[in-house]
Amino acid sequence: MCGPALPIFAAGLAVAGQGISTISAIHQAQYQRDVALRQADLQRSAGRDAQAETNRAIQDQYRQMAADEGRQRVAAAAGGVGVEFGTAAEAVDSTRLTGSARVADIAMQGAGAVRQTDAGAAFAMGRASAASAQGQTALMSGLVDMGQSVLSGVRQYGAVRARIG
Repeated sequence: MCGPALPIFAAGLAVAGQGISTISAIHQAQYQRDVALRQADLQRSAGRDAQAETNRAIQDQYRQMAADEGRQRVAAAAGGVGVEFGTAAEAVDSTRLTGSARVADIAMQGAGAVRQTDAGAAFAMGRASAASAQGQTALMSGLVDMGQSVLSGVRQYGAVRARIG
């Protein structure tokens, strides 16, 4: 009687082992997905921070430009010169041009930082998607392996029964 029960017992152990392996693979894939989603959230947050920092830097640059222009106007007025034309006007225009170029540089650097974080978030989302697919594949593969073990056990049981029989 021990003979026919052995293939069933062996198949049961194989199915249990494959089930545990499948569950472990699914949990690992879920963990990888969760980590990737968290990374994407952090990248998006860094992008928002970079945008806010860019906006602050641009505002600071405009304040600096206004302060520089104000100093130039005060200095020109103290010298009895207007800033509407001549050298004083050129100095104010130069301050505006230099400041505007700096604003453009700040905006370009900020946009680059935001693009970089967006790319990082997109990459992390791709990893999360791949991990989800990996979990689904592990489930399907595990089910197939367990089914094959059951069928193998049934065949072996049938062969043992036929010999005894």
